[in-house]
Amino acid sequence: GASKNLMEKLILSKKNDFRVTTARFANVAFSNGSLLDGFVKRLNKHQPLTCPDDIKRFFVTPLQSGQICLLATFLGKSGNIFFPKLDSQKDQIYFKDIALDFLIEHGFEPELVKSEQQAKEFNIDSKSAKKYPIYFFKTDTSGEKKFEEFYTKDEDYDINTYNSLGFIDSAEIKISFKNVLVDFNHIFDNLNSNKSDIITVIRKYVPNFEHSETGKNLDQKM
Repeated sequence: GASKNLMEKLILSKKNDFRVTTARFANVAFSNGSLLDGFVKRLNKHQPLTCPDDIKRFFVTPLQSGQICLLATFLGKSGNIFFPKLDSQKDQIYFKDIALDFLIEHGFEPELVKSEQQAKEFNIDSKSAKKYPIYFFKTDTSGEKKFEEFYTKDEDYDINTYNSLGFIDSAEIKISFKNVLVDFNHIFDNLNSNKSDIITVIRKYVPNFEHSETGKNLDQKM
């Protein structure tokens, strides 16, 4: 999220030089690296499913994400950030509910197990088994918010002009492409650099970036 925020700042810093519009949208279902893409790969390999039970996100289809980007190109004025008008309470879906529905849709009865080890030891026979192991855990990984939001109360947002889209009129952003490039190249050119160095640079340009390092990565765990 922080890397996306930094990229957004870089793009929008040019809004007075030429017309710039952008979009913030939710998880794109079945896109490369997405939650559901990972579930499909695990199912094909007869591997158990696992995901946190306390994280929820908005989901859009690939078509919807393309439509949002396309609409942003001709509806917005320079500096506008578009987002889908979704209800944070009604439209956000827990990962665990996605996982359960996914298995049921594929003809399996979800079998909740109590540990990763128990999930790994579960005998999955795709030809005859009706039950499929799934392990839920509490979030203890780095960089994951429990929920998703498209805008904050501090931003100048409009949710009344369009039926299905809202947009933000971005503030003036002063950030140097050159300085950002120099800072990151310094890290990448140094073989002794580590994750904390990258976080330090991101915090330099995204001051409100909050990061809690646990040494665990959600993608690796899932």
